Amino acid sequence: MKSGKISITQEGEGEDAFTVVKVRQGTWGGVIFFIPVAIAIFLLFGLVPSLFKLDASPDELPMSVVICVVIGMVLFTLFWVVVAVCAIFQRGELKIGTRKITWFCGVGRFGFTTRLQVEGGMWSRLEPMKSMWSVCVTDRSGKEVSVFGGDKTPDCQKLCEEVRRRLHNICGISLDAPQRGAEESFAAAQFAKAHVKVLHGEHGCIKVTYRCGRVIKGMATLVAVVGLFAFFTWVCFWKGDASPWKGLLFVPPLIAASLPSLYDFFGRREMSLCNGEGVYFNGIGKIGLRRCFRYDSETEVFKGETEYWMNGRKLPELQMRKRGEVQLMRIFAHPEEKVVEEFALILRQECAAVQS
Repeated sequence: MKSGKISITQEGEGEDAFTVVKVRQGTWGGVIFFIPVAIAIFLLFGLVPSLFKLDASPDELPMSVVICVVIGMVLFTLFWVVVAVCAIFQRGELKIGTRKITWFCGVGRFGFTTRLQVEGGMWSRLEPMKSMWSVCVTDRSGKEVSVFGGDKTPDCQKLCEEVRRRLHNICGISLDAPQRGAEESFAAAQFAKAHVKVLHGEHGCIKVTYRCGRVIKGMATLVAVVGLFAFFTWVCFWKGDASPWKGLLFVPPLIAASLPSLYDFFGRREMSLCNGEGVYFNGIGKIGLRRCFRYDSETEVFKGETEYWMNGRKLPELQMRKRGEVQLMRIFAHPEEKVVEEFALILRQECAAVQS
């Protein structure tokens, strides 16, 4: 099936056969991104002195200033060239096999590739995000992976539904979530074993810990912060007369910008429960936010939703209240439903234990 930007073909034979869904996601409207490129090139060739509102020629300017301006303009130009090329030639390609699913999104051979091994107990759903549709597949462990996506248009929605049907027909991936029972219990047990650690202490106390573990994101943030700090330091002090003590002005912003990466490495969410007294902690080491609460046999614990929106949806949130009351106590929110469900399950069990 071929129609404009969409192409669905069959390749291979027997067990090695797979269906290929190709989508041309770029548009010629991306040419507009070349406008900043033209402006940057124009400035590079004649208007560098005017950027500093100086009448001097480039030869009379300090060499460090000229080098910084040229490097900055070149990087600015390359950035917008990359953005324009991606906007025009971006493509997506989904390969659906009986044993493996591969999703590629990028330009030419450069881009992001997601590979998913097919196994029993998987199911898919269509998630409407802020500006696009996304086909997500959930495995038996509760991990969710986006395997296809596109613009938030009726045609793209139909294409995503077609992709879900083919995932069902070729790979056996269910169109609906599994029924409550053994399969769901297995998924919850696997998730708890892999992500949530439960420590039982004395006098019936229990401590539940979930660590972020986003190492790649933390490394990317840290590299960006260090690179930015080094660039500004070089701009201000390279062959300059500025006092080295003025470099201390960069330290507070550097520390503040590094905190998100430190949280990605060492951050944790922890809930301590002991005889009706609970404490929720979110932070690094001993530094973070704490929320104290009380619970008993009359406490209702459930998974709700936040009042605010993030990335086009409300986040799952752990909530509790006294039976018969309307006022809620919101403990914490998290993008992964399994995290909230696991904490809610443990807290619910402790409420029942207080009753006994």
